[in-house]
Amino acid sequence: MHDFDPDKDAIAYSDLPELDKYMLHRICEVFSDVTDAFENYQFFRFFQTVQNFCVVDLSNFYLDIAKDRLYISAPGAFRRRSCQTVLAVALENIARAIAPVLSHMAEDIWQNLPYATAHNSVFASGWIKLDPQWQNPELTPWWQQLRDLRAEVNKVLEQAQN
Repeated sequence: MHDFDPDKDAIAYSDLPELDKYMLHRICEVFSDVTDAFENYQFFRFFQTVQNFCVVDLSNFYLDIAKDRLYISAPGAFRRRSCQTVLAVALENIARAIAPVLSHMAEDIWQNLPYATAHNSVFASGWIKLDPQWQNPELTPWWQQLRDLRAEVNKVLEQAQN
């Protein structure tokens, strides 16, 4: 993210690869659940949802696949910028979501964003920002099937490595 400026480098939604569109859809699902958890004072559910998103969706799935795009693509390459576009959305919304309960961490994230934002503080940025066009539930069945298959393949690979 160190060389990413959303104002100049963000890729339009219509031009994003399907994986990136799927991740933006997951972000909508996850942060809608986070909002619902807050509104219903279910803070345990908020924590579980954010943690699960960070571990399962981002780390174990998206970043595992996308890291090559970030590391080996040229700095201004489309495939790198499309990944950075999704990561900026995820990072800013994670900071906004955790701000009420992990205020110092959220502010540290915000202050260390490698690009300028319209707000000097996460607390001035408002609640989670989701674009309605990111909601794309028709992507879910195929990507979920692929994720399930990938999990099975990873189990077999792990057994072979052992």
